[in-house]
Amino acid sequence: MNVFKEACCSVLGVLLALFLQGSCVDPETEVVHKAVGDSLELIAEYPKKDLEAQWKYHESDFAVYQNNDFRIAKPELFSGRLKLYKDNISVTVTNLKLQDSGSFSIVALAVNNTHITQYTTKRIELHVHDLIREVNIQYDYSWLQSQNICLFHLRCAASDDPGTFYSWSGHQIGTQGSDLNITLGPEEKNTVTCTARNNVSIKSTTEDVVCTRKSDGSSFPQKYVLMAVGAGVVAVVVLCGALAACCRWRNKRGPSESEAGITVYEDVNVSPAKKRSESVINGMSIYETVDDTKLSQNLPQTLYDKINYQRHPAVSTSTSSPYQEVLAPKM
Repeated sequence: MNVFKEACCSVLGVLLALFLQGSCVDPETEVVHKAVGDSLELIAEYPKKDLEAQWKYHESDFAVYQNNDFRIAKPELFSGRLKLYKDNISVTVTNLKLQDSGSFSIVALAVNNTHITQYTTKRIELHVHDLIREVNIQYDYSWLQSQNICLFHLRCAASDDPGTFYSWSGHQIGTQGSDLNITLGPEEKNTVTCTARNNVSIKSTTEDVVCTRKSDGSSFPQKYVLMAVGAGVVAVVVLCGALAACCRWRNKRGPSESEAGITVYEDVNVSPAKKRSESVINGMSIYETVDDTKLSQNLPQTLYDKINYQRHPAVSTSTSSPYQEVLAPKM
């Protein structure tokens, strides 16, 4: 009897060792694709009676179900992202990250006092992907003078996920891959669409490309042309501003010496030594010097002196006003 018990214990120990190391039965592997932030549910789909199960990640235990008890075996492995459910005996890994990609397995057996049943190990190969949120098309082209065509090279880019697939569509276009080469004639236009997809998302973008004839085989960037045009416009504006400022400065400075005689009111009094032809340079005046020479007599220089030099000495019985001689007609 003791020998039988020892034999049973030996067999049970071997089976438990195999259980801890993984099943010797050929596994059934399931490939699962998830997006970053998703959850992975690992259900022990075995009979619940006498069930013992282990959840492994790269052959390292992270959860154990035994004697109707559930526990986390390695808390640091998924750091607070594990949820255990006894109703269906499952483990859920939440908030998946790219580094969670790898091999998961569920090893299970039924153990009672007389019999041990080994269940088929369930294996899951997990691939975690980034969601494709934006797709961009970049391109450049060259003008081939000898063939009179534009050669376009286009590149489609989405995420850094190596599992991203690209496809192109458009007029007479249908190809795979992130790069595309097409040719267009002068002024010919084509609308191309790039579609990026991985196992968890898909997104597209569209771009219009037009063939513009070049003077040589190089593709001169349009921005340099715009910069040159802008510099020319600025130079013209600066030159016009300088000319306008020069004109305003000359106007504020006033007439030159040669222009000083062109006035409305000319110099009336000139020096005794000058004549009329010498006092006015150009003669362009309304009010000029009346006489070439001033009178030698020392008389007041007034408007009335010009008209009547000899004033009446006194008022007599024959005249009532000093101005009567001027105003009254001669008899």
